[in-house]
Amino acid sequence: MKIRVDRRRWRLFLANCILAALVLVCFAIFQAVAGTLESIHAADRFRGGNEMRFAQLACFMPEDGGKSEEDIRLFHQTLDQKLTDASLEAPEGASLYTDAYSGHISLNVTGDHGSATVKAIGVGGNFFQFHPLRLRSGSYISENDFMQDRVVLDETLAWQLFGGFDVAGLSVTIDGKPFYVAGVVRRESDFATKEAYLDGASMFLSYSAMKALDENSTITCYEIVMPDPISGFAHGVLTENFDVGTGDIVENSSRYSLENLFSVIGDFGKRSMRNNGVIYPYWENAVRLTEDYLALLLVLMLLFGLCPAVTLLVLAIRQVIRTWRTLKREVPARLDRARERRREKLYEKGRE
Repeated sequence: MKIRVDRRRWRLFLANCILAALVLVCFAIFQAVAGTLESIHAADRFRGGNEMRFAQLACFMPEDGGKSEEDIRLFHQTLDQKLTDASLEAPEGASLYTDAYSGHISLNVTGDHGSATVKAIGVGGNFFQFHPLRLRSGSYISENDFMQDRVVLDETLAWQLFGGFDVAGLSVTIDGKPFYVAGVVRRESDFATKEAYLDGASMFLSYSAMKALDENSTITCYEIVMPDPISGFAHGVLTENFDVGTGDIVENSSRYSLENLFSVIGDFGKRSMRNNGVIYPYWENAVRLTEDYLALLLVLMLLFGLCPAVTLLVLAIRQVIRTWRTLKREVPARLDRARERRREKLYEKGRE
């Protein structure tokens, strides 16, 4: 007995299986890329076990429109009032928000074994809570340090200046002034940051120390995690009360949402045309790169999933039609049989 095989249906089934497998592969890559960067998950780290909803936002200002530490302090006052007006209260001994700010300059640094001209990032607030670079040795710097004369080196600079990494407590000279090494950090190893970070050796120092070295330096990046009880609350507060001029305000908490990725797809080609004077820090360029990858993966998943989805829809419609026709035929017949049995029972009772 021969079993007839509909070759067209078999080929369609095989094609749909392959396409469905490709969708799963793209989804797995999507999840891996989305979990690559730690810099956009500060809200999750800050929230901890708190059930309150938080949002992470970042502001990027042009070089000629940067902020000062006084601007940050004034914004804190405004933000405290806005949160009070919204009936949001922090637990005792805690805060409802955390923030960080940074700027950058080029500095010449000298150590025991050599010197280098590097891009230095001046940081304030809880910068390393937003950017938890792995410590190779020592510790981070903090705005709560008694003296703002400590720096954090990356591995490349530590090797250039000292020929090693266990150098916490040693001193470096910047513009004739002594600074002490607080720690050495390992650079991010993910693919996006490797592509985005092109500055070579680097170091971190307090923003106030950077300002003392170069009075023209300004804050060009401000980041904050704050309550977002309803969607858009945090973004609205920041937009209305923190003027970035021609700069940008982005909500990192929703960078990988479908809505945002569709907007990335819609801005294809225009994202690379920047004329607002903003020079993004490397961590933002890394996020933008992952956005592009995820937008591409989303398009591929939609394309690969189109045929299987249409096939399932057609099969579902056919099944509904088949079921309807069966019911349309069987229900009246069953009702007729039921009525016939009832008449027979009544007839039998009448004869008795």
